[in-house]
Amino acid sequence: MRRLLVALATIVAFIATGSAGAGGVAEQSPTTALFVTLPMTHGFADATDDLVETQGLVHDALAAVGTVRLVDRAQDSDAVLTVIGRGTGYDELIAALQEVNRDVVVTPVLLHARERYIEAMITVGSCGDAATNAWSESNSASCYRKVLIGLGDHNVPQGVPKAAQNTWVICADAVARDVQAWVAQNATRLLARR
Repeated sequence: MRRLLVALATIVAFIATGSAGAGGVAEQSPTTALFVTLPMTHGFADATDDLVETQGLVHDALAAVGTVRLVDRAQDSDAVLTVIGRGTGYDELIAALQEVNRDVVVTPVLLHARERYIEAMITVGSCGDAATNAWSESNSASCYRKVLIGLGDHNVPQGVPKAAQNTWVICADAVARDVQAWVAQNATRLLARR
C-alpha cells in the first residue's frame, strides 16, 4: 500500500511539474510594454503641475485596464505614450493640434465648448527626440506616431451623473480605452519588433 501511495505521489508530482512547464509563464502571451511620460525637450521634461497630475491619471487608468505592462524606462518599452496636454473646448484643442507636426496621425473629434480633453501620443520605432515631443519632426521611416484625444463627455457608461462626465479621470479613462484598442490591433507587430 505504501509503495502504491509513493508511486501515485510521484505520478501526481510529475504531472504537476509537466503541466506547470507546459502552461506556465513561458506560454502565456506576452503583454505590450508601455512607458508613460511627459513631453521632453533636450532631455528635460516639459512639466507643469497640471501635466504631471494628468500623467498620473493616465498611468493609473492604464494600470486599471491591465492590457499593457507599464514600465519605468523607455528602453524597456514596446511603445511610448507621451501625455501632451489637457484643455477645455474645441478652440483650445484645435490650437493645440495645429502645433503638432503634419506627420502625426490625429483622430478627428467633436468637442463641446466646456468639454475637457487629454491629448496623448503613442510612439513606436526610431523616432529620436520626436518620441516624446510632438512638435519635433522625425526623419526616420521607422518612426510611427499617433495622437489620441480622451474626451470627458463622450462614451461615458450609463448611470454616471452628467456633472461627473466631464472630469479629468473620465478623460484619462478614455485615453486608456483608446490605448487598449490600439494595442489590441497592433500587438503582433509590437511584439515582432522585440
